[in-house]
Amino acid sequence: MPAKIIIITNQKGGAGKTNAAVHLAGTAVRRHFKTLLIDADKQGTATKWVAQAEEGQQHKIRVMGLAMAEAKIAQEVKQYVDDYDLIIVDCPPSVDSPIPQVMLMIADLAIVPIVPKPGDLWASTDLLELAERASTMNPDLKVRLLGSNVIANLAMSKHSLSSMATMRDNAPLFQTRLHQRTAYVEAMLTGDSVHYFGSSAKAAIKEIEALFDEVMLGLNLQAPKARSKK
Repeated sequence: MPAKIIIITNQKGGAGKTNAAVHLAGTAVRRHFKTLLIDADKQGTATKWVAQAEEGQQHKIRVMGLAMAEAKIAQEVKQYVDDYDLIIVDCPPSVDSPIPQVMLMIADLAIVPIVPKPGDLWASTDLLELAERASTMNPDLKVRLLGSNVIANLAMSKHSLSSMATMRDNAPLFQTRLHQRTAYVEAMLTGDSVHYFGSSAKAAIKEIEALFDEVMLGLNLQAPKARSKK
């Protein structure tokens, strides 16, 4: 079967796109999905993150930079759909970039991470409208909102998350939230996800695993059997 394409997109910088993209990729690899992470942001943060991995590191994430492809990125991505189970695309933080617009046309799932603050909610409106228009051309597209960089027990976070849950009928909110945790930042130095830290990052691992479970459910994915290394 061709790969399922997941894009992580938000027009606002600082929403935690790359954090979500790398951690979903790292989880997918551990679940034995043949996974390709595409860095479509000219800042190249995902590429630099993965490059920190030690030589021979287990669960190595495969990353490819395609930011320069611009409007032709869909053609580039389509070349790899028969070679992978999952393709995860970290889109640039701009609704004016052709990349999110083009990728929404071929994606199976668009994840929109939003920091639960009023300004961030307001800033996501244009992207959600863009996704709604894209769904008329790509009826299989699913759009999900993700609470990102959430500060636990903060009244503003709780209120904003409640607002996110009712923002769009066609863009429900994931039950899982990614909280503001030091482990997510430190993971950038390992070239891996927070799984690298084992039990010392138990809370972060639990929530990223729960998010991946929701992704699998939403895409009707079945876990592949472990593949032997060649």
